[in-house]
Amino acid sequence: MKRILLILIIVLWQSVVWAQISVKGKITDVNGKGVEYVSVGVDSLFTISDVDGYFELKIPDGHTAPMIFHHISYRTQQLPFDTYKSGSVSVKLEEDIYNLSNVIISNKELKEKTISHKGFKAPGDVGFNNIRNSIYEIGPIVNNKNNYLVRSFNFKVEECTYSYCTVRIIVYEVNDKKLTPVQHKPIYIDFSDKKQFTEHTIEVKEDILLKKNQKYYIGLAVVSSSGKGTIHFPAYIRKGYVRNLTSGKIKKLPATIGLSMKGFVF
Repeated sequence: MKRILLILIIVLWQSVVWAQISVKGKITDVNGKGVEYVSVGVDSLFTISDVDGYFELKIPDGHTAPMIFHHISYRTQQLPFDTYKSGSVSVKLEEDIYNLSNVIISNKELKEKTISHKGFKAPGDVGFNNIRNSIYEIGPIVNNKNNYLVRSFNFKVEECTYSYCTVRIIVYEVNDKKLTPVQHKPIYIDFSDKKQFTEHTIEVKEDILLKKNQKYYIGLAVVSSSGKGTIHFPAYIRKGYVRNLTSGKIKKLPATIGLSMKGFVF
C-alpha cells in the first residue's frame, strides 16, 4: 500500500512538472541592444529580464493570457498565447515618449536644499527577503507646495546579505491613482553585503521636475539579486503606497521606506 501511494505521489508530481511551459527569450530595443529589467508577466506570474535582456518564465497549464512586457522607457507590448506557447520568443521594444514637464529657467542664484524629508523614524523596517526580483514596489507619497527640480535621493540600507542586489527607483505623478513616470529612465542602484548600515546619496542623471500642488509617488523595488539573502530599509512614519507590479493594485500605507530628496526650489 505504501509503495502504491509513493508511486501515485510521484505520478502526480510529474504531472505538475509536465503541465507547464518554460518560456525563454530576449528583449531588445530597435537597435538590437538587450533591454535590462523589463517586467514580463502572464496573469499573476511575473519575472524581470536580466542586464542583457534575457528572461525565463515558467507558466503552469491553464494560463493563456497575453504575455505583457513593461518598462517605463519603452512602449508596453503584448504577445498572445499562441505566439509564446512554443517556449521561445524574441521581443523588440520601441522607445516610449512622455510629455515631461519642461525645466523652468530662472535668473536667480539657486541653492540646493532638502525638498522632502524622510519623516519620523518608526519601529521596525521594510525588507525584501529571498527573492530574485520583487513583485512589489513601495515608497513614500510627496505633496508639493512649490516647483522643485530634484538633484538627489537619500536613504539608508539597514541590512543587506545578498551577494549582489539591484534596486530600482521611479518617480510617478499621481492622478486619481493613475501613475505616470516623470523620468525617461529608472534609477538603478547596486548593493551587496558590503554596502549595509550606511546612508546612500544617489545623484540623478536627468532633470526630474516636480510641479507645485501635484502629488507624486516614489516607488522602490528590487529588480535583481542573487536570490538568497535580504535587504532591509528603516521604516518611517509617512504616507506611502505599496503597488503590485503585476496587477497594478495600490494600497495606502501609514509607514514606508525613508527617502529624502534634495534639489532646487523655483
